Amino acid sequence: MASQPPPTPAPQPVPPKKGGCLGRGCGFGCGSCLVVVILVVLLIVGGGWWFFVVQASAAVTAPATLVVINQPITVDGKAATAGESLNAGNTVATGAAAHGAIDFPDGSFLRLAPQTSIQVTSVKLQTNGNLQAIELQQKVGRTLTNVQHLANGASFKVNGHAVSAEVRGTQFETLVRPDHTNRFWVFVGAVKLTGTTTVTLKAGQEIDADANGKLSNLRSNQFDAADPFPLAVQCAGSVSTGTTAGTVQTSTGDSLATGQTAEVDYSSPGGTVSVALCYPGSFMTLSLLDPSGTEHASRNGTSPVTGHVSGPPGLWRAIVHGIDVPTAEAFAVAFATNAPCSADNVDTGGVVRETLSNSQIASALAESGSTGVTISVQGASPTSARIVYDSTVGGLPLSWTIDFYAATPDLGAVITQVTVRGINVTTQVVKNLSSYGGQSISSIPSGFTVDRVYSCASANGDNMMVVEGHR
Repeated sequence: MASQPPPTPAPQPVPPKKGGCLGRGCGFGCGSCLVVVILVVLLIVGGGWWFFVVQASAAVTAPATLVVINQPITVDGKAATAGESLNAGNTVATGAAAHGAIDFPDGSFLRLAPQTSIQVTSVKLQTNGNLQAIELQQKVGRTLTNVQHLANGASFKVNGHAVSAEVRGTQFETLVRPDHTNRFWVFVGAVKLTGTTTVTLKAGQEIDADANGKLSNLRSNQFDAADPFPLAVQCAGSVSTGTTAGTVQTSTGDSLATGQTAEVDYSSPGGTVSVALCYPGSFMTLSLLDPSGTEHASRNGTSPVTGHVSGPPGLWRAIVHGIDVPTAEAFAVAFATNAPCSADNVDTGGVVRETLSNSQIASALAESGSTGVTISVQGASPTSARIVYDSTVGGLPLSWTIDFYAATPDLGAVITQVTVRGINVTTQVVKNLSSYGGQSISSIPSGFTVDRVYSCASANGDNMMVVEGHR
């Protein structure tokens, strides 16, 4: 469920179209641009391995990434930049009409409602690329947390005021009020809440916590009509059946009242587009425009209102109309497609889809005459991709593992493991790379805005990384 812009965002400057990868030609042809990105990242930084002191490490510190949906958003009191890295100690704050998100390298994310302030306490990954520990301090406001499956020993914790929520693969909402009282809702999975006592909150339940951390009034979920987060969860679930998991995009925005209209865009890689509108209970309708500008029949009814339309790659637009909404209500719109897991690239001049499959990598390395080097996509994830690099060039066994994810507008890249002769030197490499050439490699420009990154396996078992976005 990728974090995406809400309806009618402020106009953003369109970046100039660049040739090839990172503004230069691909060398292997347009279909292999991602191969060059991976080689540049791995080979350039790998050349300095001998400067590092050998020492084992069980986990590596990694940055999170700020997604600016609309301004004003600040980081440590200064105007935020879309895609900027967030490290331990950084505080993100959204203004009165601002929406944002924090994306983590394992694919977990945190959505921020307006007037929310949250501090990153810790982000650590295991050396195999899985999440080790994430901890955040929510000072005030409303957030939706989506945590990917956690391996044994891993933790994800959101601290409210005098109470903390610890999870193991789930979706939940946290509200911290200015008076320091708290409220928690669980949508999927379970959350262990610790205040003056400890309670396990299950899917469909909510609970209150006072300013001193006393938990009370455990009950079934009840929602405010102005709260978009439960609607976002409902909509994402309604488009997940029969579609490709990595293509799901869910958007929320400001509440709508009678006579108001909002638009939500989706850059589709092609295939059947599934769309859903979710709202609390008055009367809203949904229209869908395909890339040719053709409007498909208005849909209405009980939430979620859904539609399925086949069409080419391009920009699709959902139009939400407030027909009979006396008091403004929240809403959410979700999109997904059934685009197959195949090594097919798309570039309409607006919509971009690039793939990197293990067979593509092997062909590119063979064409370049490289020997003693292997690069492969490992596993499958709806929100990230893991690339493993192995080399025996010069008789020296060298291995890198990097997690790639959507650091919108760029491609995020985080090193999670480095070994030399089988000995882990990850901590030293990451520490030195933070100032290597004066820049970190945690964010890589790609020549287009990256909306989604995922990995999958094709019908013939060819694992691949997929990057989808737009210009």
